[in-house]
Amino acid sequence: MRSLDPACKFVGLLVPTFFLAAFSNPFWNLVFFALCFLGLCFSKVNLKVFVGIMAPVLLMAFAMFMTGYHFPAQGNLPVNAQSLHISSSAVYNGLLMSSRVLAYAAAGLLFALTTDRIIMVRSFQQHFHLPQAFAYGLLAAWGVFPHMAQEYRRARVALRMRGQKAWPVSPAVLKPLLVKSVRWSEELAIAMESKGFSGKAKRTQFQPCHIKPVDILFLLLSCVVWPTLLFLL
Repeated sequence: MRSLDPACKFVGLLVPTFFLAAFSNPFWNLVFFALCFLGLCFSKVNLKVFVGIMAPVLLMAFAMFMTGYHFPAQGNLPVNAQSLHISSSAVYNGLLMSSRVLAYAAAGLLFALTTDRIIMVRSFQQHFHLPQAFAYGLLAAWGVFPHMAQEYRRARVALRMRGQKAWPVSPAVLKPLLVKSVRWSEELAIAMESKGFSGKAKRTQFQPCHIKPVDILFLLLSCVVWPTLLFLL
């Protein structure tokens, strides 16, 4: 998954979610979740990061199951619950809601944990014609984020040295951070203008993003084969 073009990967993961929304069947939601989970395993993502993100996702899925279980839909089910070995509409409704949470979360995690953000911006700019101003802005913002985190820690340490309580969202911590963020953005904008960066000028690509045969194969499997299976089965 890491070798796929980010633009193709984005389309290949977004399109199946629309088809899942059109079908009220928890089985296909769980199949999609299993496929995304296998993709994460083969991509060798950071296990600690994956577990840390999946913990609230599983909690949300459990909450959605209990919500659907206690507030089932009245009337006929979209499929025969008895053929799926489901005892009641409450269980089926809970499985439907919780499985959708797992499916959509798995698709987002598969894209986020296997995609380099710099290559993603370049791919979106070249394939989706993302305006240069937005592309430069995203790259610049990601460059400023580490400095913001460091400044946030410095502000909290400075307040503790003075014997003052520093809550995580205390105005005494956020105000200096906001002022310095504005200064950084102004300095960065001036530096980019002085170096000739412009949102309208035509530029060559330092790192062209080419669509490979494996990208086309992934799009065919996710945008053609997967919807066909949903309609036929």
